[in-house]
Amino acid sequence: MSYRKYMIKLNNKLESTWDFIDTSSPQPSLRAGWYICEFVLPGMIDHTPRFVIESVQGKVKDRFLIGHHAGRNRMLIYLPDGKLTAYSQSLEIIRLVRVSNLEGRARILLISARYLRDFFRFSALIKVIFMQFQDRVELSNSLLSLYEPAGGVDSYLHDIDRWQKYRGFRRWLNWLGRGVRIGVMIESETQRAALDELLVPPEVVIFAGQAIPTEVDYLVPLAATETLRDPAILLLKRAIKRAGRRSSKRPTLVYTDHDYVDDPKQEPLHPVFKPQPSEAYLHCFNYPGFALAFHVSLLAGIDSECLLHVETQYALALTAFRDTQRVLHVPEALFTSRRHTPLETPVPQNPASAWPHIDWQRVGTYNVLRANTDWRDHPSVDLVIPTRDGLAVLKPCIESILHKTTYTNYNIIIVDNGSEKPETLAFFDAIQKDQRVRVVAYPGEFNYSAINNFAVAQGSSEYIGLINNDIEVIDGDWLTQMMVWAIQDKVGIVGAKLLFGNGKVQHAGVTIGMGNAAGHIHRLEAGDAPGYQLRCLATQNMMAVTAACLITPRNVFDALNGLDEVTFRVAYNDIDYCLRVESQGYQVIWTPEASLYHHESVSRGDDFSDEHLARYMKEVAALQKRWKCKGFVDKYYSKHLRISDEGVYPQIERSAPDELIYLQRRD
Repeated sequence: MSYRKYMIKLNNKLESTWDFIDTSSPQPSLRAGWYICEFVLPGMIDHTPRFVIESVQGKVKDRFLIGHHAGRNRMLIYLPDGKLTAYSQSLEIIRLVRVSNLEGRARILLISARYLRDFFRFSALIKVIFMQFQDRVELSNSLLSLYEPAGGVDSYLHDIDRWQKYRGFRRWLNWLGRGVRIGVMIESETQRAALDELLVPPEVVIFAGQAIPTEVDYLVPLAATETLRDPAILLLKRAIKRAGRRSSKRPTLVYTDHDYVDDPKQEPLHPVFKPQPSEAYLHCFNYPGFALAFHVSLLAGIDSECLLHVETQYALALTAFRDTQRVLHVPEALFTSRRHTPLETPVPQNPASAWPHIDWQRVGTYNVLRANTDWRDHPSVDLVIPTRDGLAVLKPCIESILHKTTYTNYNIIIVDNGSEKPETLAFFDAIQKDQRVRVVAYPGEFNYSAINNFAVAQGSSEYIGLINNDIEVIDGDWLTQMMVWAIQDKVGIVGAKLLFGNGKVQHAGVTIGMGNAAGHIHRLEAGDAPGYQLRCLATQNMMAVTAACLITPRNVFDALNGLDEVTFRVAYNDIDYCLRVESQGYQVIWTPEASLYHHESVSRGDDFSDEHLARYMKEVAALQKRWKCKGFVDKYYSKHLRISDEGVYPQIERSAPDELIYLQRRD
């Protein structure tokens, strides 16, 4: 039995023995022991959340929840005797429960075993053995810190810093970059000395305003506020050479990650990690920023001084991104900046976007891509909605679609998977009086893939919408915003932004590799939050989206034989379908312009219940085997972002003071 399956079964069996702590009551009493704490954190926080406990002797102790991440957390922690007097305001506590010492020790051994399985090396074994002899508070801290990045807050610089040991071989390192010539354009003479000291210096250095040199292949515009890290030129050359071996044509644009410093001698702050090229994302947000190297063929007729202007850089990036196969992202922070302002996205110069029927508009400090209001040539789409009773969610789902949706050419196919309640059957009879709705029967066990495949075959529309019965429409143009992307050339899937009933994010795209399978990014962020680098508000490419609300062309669905109803009966069938579509060269687009409520899996049930656990674990294993997603890094994510997090944030220093919620004393 796998570690995860064992832990879930153990959890289900022992939950009835737990001692639940009411954190809303006045200063609840705590007995010394092991506790399971489940809580939610907002996106990026600049402190380590904590509990404040007052002992019987009146001493105040802080218990810090190190090893936390954005989104939902579940931790095993040791708490001393006393009263819980306060906790960090950033904590949204779901539950705090005391477990027996025996269960606590069993969980410690299982956590240690998992750590050794994931990161086995001799030093890790010694660390885990040593932990078992620590006092309980220190053992608790050691457990929480196991999954902290080993290199600290600047661990993302490891692959860059390791080149320092080769500084004595500078003459020979030029050989590694042979065949690629890079020039740098600077604003000030004071920048030249730093460039000369790079591990591999550029072939040419020019000043802004001088003619663009013909003896180089690429030109890096470097403002006075920016510097290049020591191996930057070498790593750029090596990346360009590798890209050239994969394609007959070299990249027209190269962009890298970057970070910020207040002073070049200080520690770096706020690294910015970027995804692989996404033309839609670039139209909304200038995410490559200033960390650029242009192929000189792209610079014909350009005044070199203009290359330092964000408007020119953005315009050139948009031109290059028309063919993303010739845009290269180097996932290392080769540029560092002393700027104190975020990346700037220029205003669209033309309301017409690169896609038919999609307008390019300005909203605040960023851009959006929305369906043109004059678009009326709506192709047909069948909205497939499986259900088994569940009238409490099904009725608002169907009625909100019918009453709010402004898209004109759609049909609803409700797939009845064995409904029995009289009120549900009466609703079916009544709703079919609307000519846009019909109900088809699919009796038998719940197999989400087979149910949808069957229903799709009953329709004839050009496009297919896979919709959960617990979806509820917010804005009437949701289907218009999805369909305008579905009709675009080489788009195979379109996903929507889904919110919980409380307005927090449930789905803003899926990252492959998260949790060694797949996970929703930005989960539990505020609905209007920008997210990391505007990713909650920008239309963009993804490797996968959820089928809770998904549009796909019928010809693509049929060509791939729909959802895999044998291997993925209930879970991960949508992820598998997305990856099969993406592997055929189609794009998967996620758009926040289509926003709906999703009351997640209300009718399906809990995958972690004893009844469904074996099936779920089998489907997880199948996904990992087919798509090698265990340890996989999604191309629209970053290797520097922790794949255990559903929030999309880099590791940063957590030393700022926090605000506390104080619990009232008992009278």
